[in-house]
This record gives sequence, structure tokens and C-alpha cells, in this order.
Amino acid sequence: MKNLTRIVSSTMAASLLFLGAASPASAKDKKFTIAGIVFQEDQFMQTVLMGMKSVADKNGVNLLTANTANQISKEVEVVNTYTARKVDAICITYLDPAAASVPALKAAHDKGITVVSFNNKLAADFPVATIQSNNVSLGGGSGKAAAAYIKAHLAGKKVIKVAIINYKAQLPPESNARQEGFWNEIKGIPGVTLVGEASAPVVEDAVKKAGDIITANPDLDILYGCNTGGTKGAVLAVKNSGKKVAVFGIDLDKQMVSFLQAKDNILQASTAQDPFKIGAMSVDFAIRALKGQPVEKMVIVPGLTLTRTNPGAIAEFAKTVK
Repeated sequence: MKNLTRIVSSTMAASLLFLGAASPASAKDKKFTIAGIVFQEDQFMQTVLMGMKSVADKNGVNLLTANTANQISKEVEVVNTYTARKVDAICITYLDPAAASVPALKAAHDKGITVVSFNNKLAADFPVATIQSNNVSLGGGSGKAAAAYIKAHLAGKKVIKVAIINYKAQLPPESNARQEGFWNEIKGIPGVTLVGEASAPVVEDAVKKAGDIITANPDLDILYGCNTGGTKGAVLAVKNSGKKVAVFGIDLDKQMVSFLQAKDNILQASTAQDPFKIGAMSVDFAIRALKGQPVEKMVIVPGLTLTRTNPGAIAEFAKTVK
């Protein structure tokens, strides 16, 4: 974990030093205005914004932020508003990157606004860069932990019942990729059977839907949550049921760390993105592009899996989310 921290710090330091390199005279002294747009107000997105702010502050950038509250109509409205304000760049994560998110961003691009995608990829070529995690790999990180758990605790069981709480109703491509990554790691294990799945992106819905699955399958062995809400809801549903069900998930925050350290032994592992780095790189790349400096078209930010079997790593990570 310390090595990872040093690597991230070194990467950001190098990026920030590069920002001081020579740039076109037209952009040299301009104070840029950049919009950072997220789609919900959870800790992940808040940390993305913190990363954005860290780079904006260091570079004298005027950072404007907005939350589209999981409404594509609001996303379009926000993008149109920032386009009318003639911001220099927009850093955005999309609600419908394959279709409905495209037109407003294309209009912004056509008016000279630099577009940087983060967290997911727009179905268009005009964004100067996309900075995201590999969702299949994120799911695979937790899937590998689940495979190890099955080998250690469920070996020889004829039927190993698994259920999944996804968020297909919100962001199908991301949810499907995370589910695929997880499932690919355990589907070949003898006895593993998928007995149920439900879409519930927020905790309240996930608690109910995971609870319904547990009621229908009182001998359920494993629950996997594809995002923060699904994972937390699964943990709380298991706690409410009093059953012995192992939970695996995606994302890490203060509460998730407390679940991993809890004596109830429910949450076994979770794989996190690096939201601070994603946000920081988004603004970094926007500034560089505005200065006429080269940026990578696609950057994949590695994930981190924490498992109950490595309490030292969990304790080290806990220091970062106090």
C-alpha cells in the first residue's frame, strides 16, 4: 500500500511538473475555467471532485462543479449551461455514454470546449482523453477473492448458491462488465450456481432486494454487490437476516472498511477504484490539452482489492479514509 501511494504520488508529481513546461503563448497566462460534472453524491464522486480540486488549486484554475443526480435530462441541462458560459473544458462522467449523453457534449466540442471523459467512455471520438478503471478487472479482483473463499470454506459442497446485486437499471455497460468480471472467476468452480440477481444501485433498494433474495434462498452462500450501494445493501441485508452469507463487493470507503474489519465476518473483500487519482488526472489532462500539450487518449487506472484475510492492508488503507 505504501508502494502504491508512492507510485501515485510520483505520477501526479510528474504530471504537475509537466504542466510547467513551455506552452503556446495564447494559453500561457490565461486562467482556465473547467467544469467537473459527476452524476451522484456518494463518497466515490466526492473523492473524484477532491482530486479535481487539488490539481485546479495548484494550477490557478477556476473549477466549477455540478451533480446531475442520476437524471439524463439534468446532465444535458448542466452541459448546455456550461457551454453557454463558455467554459474552457468539461470533465464529465456520463449517464448514457452510448446515446443520450452525446449530443450536448458534441455541441460543446463544436464550440471549442475541450472534453475529458472520466469513469466511463463516451461513444464518440471528440473527447481528448478518457480516464477510467477497467470494470471487468474490478469485478475480477473481487471474483478472485470469492474463488479463494470458496476453496477455503465451501470446498466439496455440491451446490454453492450465489446471488448478485447489480445496477443494470442505472448504467448497464458498467454493471454488466463488473458482473462479468466477478462471475468469470467463479463460474467454473464445481457446484457454483447463480440463483438470483437484482438491480439496486443505492443502499436502500439493495437492502430490500438482497433481503428478498435471501428469503427466497435461505441457504444462500455468497452475495456480490457490483457497486457501493449494492455492496452495502447486501451487507446490511445479511446482517438483518442473521444468516451466514459471505459478501463480496466493489468500492472502498470508511464504512466499507469498517465492514471488512467487523467481527460479524460478513464482508469478505471489496475492490476499489482510485477516485482521487481519476479526478486529478481529468483536470490535469484538460489543462495540458488546453495548453496544446499532448495527452494520452485512454488511461486505465488500476484498482485495489482488500480482503479480510489481509487485515494489515485494510488497516493501512483505513488511514486514507478517516
